[in-house]
Amino acid sequence: MRRRQFIVATGLGAVTALGGCLGSKSPPPRKSSVVSDFEVSDGTLVVDLADNKWVMSRYDGSQQSPATVSPVGIASAKGSSGGGGGRGATGRGTGGYTSAPHTSHGHAWYHGGDYADDWYEDHEEEVTQYPVTVAALGVAYLGSTDQMQDEAPDAGTVSWDETFQNPSGTVMYDITNRPEFSQAGWYRVGANIVGGDSNHDFRWECYDLEVSDGATGFRIDEQWKVSPRI
Repeated sequence: MRRRQFIVATGLGAVTALGGCLGSKSPPPRKSSVVSDFEVSDGTLVVDLADNKWVMSRYDGSQQSPATVSPVGIASAKGSSGGGGGRGATGRGTGGYTSAPHTSHGHAWYHGGDYADDWYEDHEEEVTQYPVTVAALGVAYLGSTDQMQDEAPDAGTVSWDETFQNPSGTVMYDITNRPEFSQAGWYRVGANIVGGDSNHDFRWECYDLEVSDGATGFRIDEQWKVSPRI
């Protein structure tokens, strides 16, 4: 049986475990393949889902964890978190996009890097690749670049402006449909993924996109993959 690591959800244990997740020895973001590409065409954000969707996880379907504990890697977004610390590339409004490690789909990998690959090699017996489907996809406007510098959300959900249930193939979102927002700026696209075989809820894989408005129309300048730590 694979070794398991849990965060105790009550008392001092919870504080200590959470502090470890935010420190320099944090496990890396989990690896996954959920969204293959983004583009903006005629004011519409086009999201192409990956053909072969999967996620790496320490979830073990043969174990039932007590109600008082939660497995590492399940996280929700926190306001003004700035990304939760840890090693790897920084960015999303503060630079670093060019030098950031990139995923196989070409997204800058937030808090990824060489240490992440080393961690996966050292813990290969603890992780499993699971096939997943997308139960819901959300899109939200996060704010301007200045706002992202101060209040970039961590991995997880935000208040979605629109959600799409059980999407398949391609999702299209009109970024001009909310006139109260600046149409240019940062957007988050989140995918709630569930096990294709087990129906286990693996929560959200997210992507932060910087959209600019130029002479030829909207374009995506940066696209970051923002995942919970495994």
